[in-house]
Amino acid sequence: MKEDFQAEMRCIGMRIAGFRKLRNMTQAELADKLNINKNYLSQIENASTNKSISLPMLIRISRVLDVELALLTDIDGIYKSDLKNFWSDMKDTFEEIKKLNDDMDKMLEQFEKADKIFSSKGGD
Repeated sequence: MKEDFQAEMRCIGMRIAGFRKLRNMTQAELADKLNINKNYLSQIENASTNKSISLPMLIRISRVLDVELALLTDIDGIYKSDLKNFWSDMKDTFEEIKKLNDDMDKMLEQFEKADKIFSSKGGD
């Protein structure tokens, strides 16, 4: 029974960490928004404590991360799915976000170059 509880807490912690990373937040940033200690958040994410997470804390986390509470606590869904696939999907998502960010940076550079060209010709 205790092993099941720890496994469930690890799944919830993994989901919290995953959504936090999707939001490009550090543990310190999320902990600050939750008004909790960063070490406590680390314990939640890594299930390194034998204590349970209170429902009010889970609700606060879901609100700050802007994610449905059910997505954080869908333990059966995690058990039924392959965790490797979950993390693979997360990695793919991160890579897509990074590529989009890189593309946006390149576009911004192009706009800045064009702006300089047109700004210098505007005085003619």
